[in-house]
Amino acid sequence: MSSKLKSWLLLGVIFVVGAVSGSALTFGLAPHFMHPFQPRSPEPRDMNRNWKTHLTRELNLTTDQQAKIDPILDEAVSKVQALHHDEVERGAQIFKEADDKISALLTPDQKVELQKMQSEREKMFSGHVHSWGASGAPGGMHQPPPPPPGPAAPSGN
Repeated sequence: MSSKLKSWLLLGVIFVVGAVSGSALTFGLAPHFMHPFQPRSPEPRDMNRNWKTHLTRELNLTTDQQAKIDPILDEAVSKVQALHHDEVERGAQIFKEADDKISALLTPDQKVELQKMQSEREKMFSGHVHSWGASGAPGGMHQPPPPPPGPAAPSGN
């Protein structure tokens, strides 16, 4: 077999392997990046209520037990929200660090294109809405949840 034919066969094999790998990754990872098109996450009170309903039904909880688990569920839901917020913020930092390093290697025209790509990524994440509001924080990421309501402040009137 001639070396020219071997080169073409090798190139063809590389192309096929790349196409198969790319397709597999696209189908495997696409759902992860489709968040703006998926249903919105439940609000904390809904999450709490659903969790309590599930526990009540599965464990046959009494009214007294249900009342006692309310603060436990409130605390757990609050911690989950904080964890999610922290992870989203860390992800934004990772993207920013990578973009800064990549930008240092680019020509001025490529930097403009990178900025457009960053803007598109921010638009994609800006549609990601949670109970604490639409994203509007720097980088198009989530805003932190508001602090829990405290006792009502006395009115000055």
